[in-house]
Amino acid sequence: MLEILKKHGVDVSDIRLEITESAYMDNQKLFLEMINSFRKSGFRVEMDDFGSGYSSLNSLKDIDIDKLKIDMNFLVNMCDSKRSKIIISAVINMAKKLKLPVIAEGVEDKQTAEMLLKFGCEEMQGYYFSKPVPSAEYEKMLGLE
Repeated sequence: MLEILKKHGVDVSDIRLEITESAYMDNQKLFLEMINSFRKSGFRVEMDDFGSGYSSLNSLKDIDIDKLKIDMNFLVNMCDSKRSKIIISAVINMAKKLKLPVIAEGVEDKQTAEMLLKFGCEEMQGYYFSKPVPSAEYEKMLGLE
């Protein structure tokens, strides 16, 4: 894989590998060895769908990652649920203390985006910002055309 990246002039640090907690559950020792190998090679590793697995905190404790991606199901009814607000705020705060950037997936409305900002989440993605679009349309949105 490294040879292919080098051949095409792609810097390894520009590649982000997304892992899920469920993959960790299958064979923890092998999984951790693989993640450590990727990171030693310069890849960035992001934990996707955080909060959807059985042992979120345990996997977060064991796996050395570069970014935490909060599962969109965590955000469902967040604005209407005191418990959800407490949990999401705590996850974001915990990640900050671990010096892990956080991205919230599945942000669908302004109220949720504002609440996440209030909790300290600075990266978000979801239909509130845009539905998936072709690259040409995306470049036009950014004024790069």
